[in-house]
Amino acid sequence: MRLFLDTSILIGGLRGRSKNAVRLLFELSHLLFTNEYALKEVRRVLLKYYELSPFEAETAISLIRKHCIILNTPPAEKYRKISLRDKSDIPIVLGAFKAGCTLVIDDEITYRDAKKYLKTLKSEEVLP
Repeated sequence: MRLFLDTSILIGGLRGRSKNAVRLLFELSHLLFTNEYALKEVRRVLLKYYELSPFEAETAISLIRKHCIILNTPPAEKYRKISLRDKSDIPIVLGAFKAGCTLVIDDEITYRDAKKYLKTLKSEEVLP
């Protein structure tokens, strides 16, 4: 299965906050994708909210790059084609859609909104 991991899944996996996210990112044999937008968000959250050093944040980003195929962020002019309550998730949903992936996201609002555009699962729905 081709899975596109949302920022929250990536951070949950890196920080060990979610057993499901850790398993998704490091243990399963699915083909994993994310995009540069998600990496930018991960970096921002790690620096601002977890107060990691720039070196630690880049080490975490490198770990994601080892486990995921990193796609380019979709062009902003394409964002109008998707309507989500949380506008900051549009590059994630559009990236998953364009890559033909199943979006894995635990954010309830975007989980519901994204289902209009592509197959969307929560982390516990992916795991056996």
